[in-house]
Amino acid sequence: MNVIKQTLFFVIISLGCISCKSKAEKSVVNTETKIVVADDSLCHVQGVVIDATMNGFTMITSKNDTLYFSTMDQNISLEGGLLLGDTLDVSYTVTDDEPGINMISFVKKVH
Repeated sequence: MNVIKQTLFFVIISLGCISCKSKAEKSVVNTETKIVVADDSLCHVQGVVIDATMNGFTMITSKNDTLYFSTMDQNISLEGGLLLGDTLDVSYTVTDDEPGINMISFVKKVH
């Protein structure tokens, strides 16, 4: 019984020492800088508003393309507000680095 206690004590102390061992491994940091040039293009479209929310609007163009524009962090002010069925001229930037996001640069109602 005494031998088992000594062996168990030795194993526990050994495991404790092994687990507390400092893991000072050297890590390699990649210092290369990758420059990504976004191919942004400015587009212009005219269409009819088919859906409008507090954060954006959806419009359909004459080519039956459906486009969603986010108005978050954008200062667009339209005379009389934005209503369903309004025809708009929109200039926007399509960004390759964030696909699906159209950044509005100009919005005007067509009367």
